[in-house]
Amino acid sequence: MEPWRRAQGLPGHDSQQLMTRNKPMTLRFAAWIVPLICCFVLSGWAQHKADVAYFEMVRVKPGDNEKFETTMKRHWAWHEKRGETWSYFVWTVDTGKNDGAYQVASFGHTWKEVDESNALVAGTPGPEEDPEPYQQAVQESYYRFRPDLSIGSPVKQPLPVASVTQILLKPETVQDFEVALQRIKKALPNTDGAPALWYELVTGGDQPQFLLIEERRDWASFHEGGELDFVKKGIYGSKIPEETVKSFWNSIVSIYAETWHYRPDLSRLTDRGAAR
Repeated sequence: MEPWRRAQGLPGHDSQQLMTRNKPMTLRFAAWIVPLICCFVLSGWAQHKADVAYFEMVRVKPGDNEKFETTMKRHWAWHEKRGETWSYFVWTVDTGKNDGAYQVASFGHTWKEVDESNALVAGTPGPEEDPEPYQQAVQESYYRFRPDLSIGSPVKQPLPVASVTQILLKPETVQDFEVALQRIKKALPNTDGAPALWYELVTGGDQPQFLLIEERRDWASFHEGGELDFVKKGIYGSKIPEETVKSFWNSIVSIYAETWHYRPDLSRLTDRGAAR
């Protein structure tokens, strides 16, 4: 589903080959994807729920950022000429191990729409419309939005800054994590409607994994902390039972956090691509 790599005619969801790429032109196929996708199809989730979110991390070759950004803008024009209607939001990573990388995402899709989009951009863009030569490393992932765990919903255009946290769980503790999180959220202080969006990884990384995106209008808005900061403090005298907090933390294998700032100049917004 990578916007520019999809243009090389790679298979879509129908062929059951969703991929992660760690360096240009290298494919790694996950054998477990086939039964996983089949389960989604049988349940009806895969084709009918518009909660598929696509994320792609792109690290650019040293010194090629300007060329990459210029070509990316032309590439979105190539998408438009092909009749593809998705919105693609682009961020630059400010902190963490991926500092300096680009994050590209699209939200609110069904798997059927993924296939349709893949078919529309199955082709090779011209040299001036192809960002791939400037890429050093790419990793793509598919998530599903979890409204039952979230505060708010994806918006038509992201806020300027975001705190992004990846959480890897113990396989046997997913239900404990979700139950604890739902209980914790009932005790969270009023955040004035600031979105805290949770996504569950479908493919493209270690599992079970969740992604938390907390958006704000500026960095100063984070001064009171996010959800996880509140949970850390919450065990000391808040309305959250200590056992719930322990269940939450005990279910986690690792946590990785970074900050992003939104790049409207590099993004592609369409009416059809608005998040649901």
